[in-house]
Amino acid sequence: MLNLKQTGLDITYDPKTKTMLLEGTKITPSIRKLKDMTDVIYDKRWLGNTNQEKELYYMFRDIAKKEHKETIEKNNLRYDITVIPPGTIGQEYAKTAGHNHPIVPDTNITYTEIYEVIEGEGLYLLQKTKKNKLIDAYFIKTKAGDKIIIPPGYAHITINPGEETLIMANWVARDFTSEYENLKTLNGAAYYVTTEKTIKNENYNNKSNIIKFKKPDKRELLRLGKKEPIYNMIKNPFTLKFLTEPQNHHRLFDYVQKRPSTKTQRPNNSQDQKSVPSSSSPKKQTACPQDHQASSQ
Repeated sequence: MLNLKQTGLDITYDPKTKTMLLEGTKITPSIRKLKDMTDVIYDKRWLGNTNQEKELYYMFRDIAKKEHKETIEKNNLRYDITVIPPGTIGQEYAKTAGHNHPIVPDTNITYTEIYEVIEGEGLYLLQKTKKNKLIDAYFIKTKAGDKIIIPPGYAHITINPGEETLIMANWVARDFTSEYENLKTLNGAAYYVTTEKTIKNENYNNKSNIIKFKKPDKRELLRLGKKEPIYNMIKNPFTLKFLTEPQNHHRLFDYVQKRPSTKTQRPNNSQDQKSVPSSSSPKKQTACPQDHQASSQ
């Protein structure tokens, strides 16, 4: 049983039974199954030989302390926790389906989101496209305590490349509805992260010769203390206005989008690249985008 007190909430989670308790009360999750993700999975041969009812990850939505429920609803917000068990989906590491964000009514800008890693390791892939043309894409490798802002105009997926359960929390606009169709049409994100290499999705017009990496967002940007969880932002709801009114927070997103890359690597079309040890999992031979180059396949 995991005590997730680092969320700022009285929450426990049992990885074996997939049971989450909030102040002792069981929360019922939405479950993403393999049959919900067939369009975005790379390994089609594996897909055809696997039980479509296989459970991949769990989404516990609209979590709140009793004293904050009214404030959360009044400010059109929602706090969620997502759990991604370790493992693989065919050749790929466990991942979310990925989604785009809808446009805020009466604007030309999409909603945004903020994530925090609670337990485990997360690899976030953010991408901006126009139809099938890849305009921008970058990875962010995270550990417990790291925060990620999804800027306007970007779709994203989350990958669990580690041996431990990945648990992450997020704040989002309450009337937010994720859009999945664009990624389904393109058979997933611009890159597939497998245990051997990172593979370009051939359905994208992707002429980039590098894979970019960026660091998690600075806590000072979010007005949080060193180990303070994002849940505490509800104590000052104004700090979450960038989620419901992104059109009024261009400076924040300019910073998020323009901050320099921390590392780049050039793609390589070689098909015989060997996997390398993950820096956090020395006993297991694994490979992540920061460890190897991308190949078109």
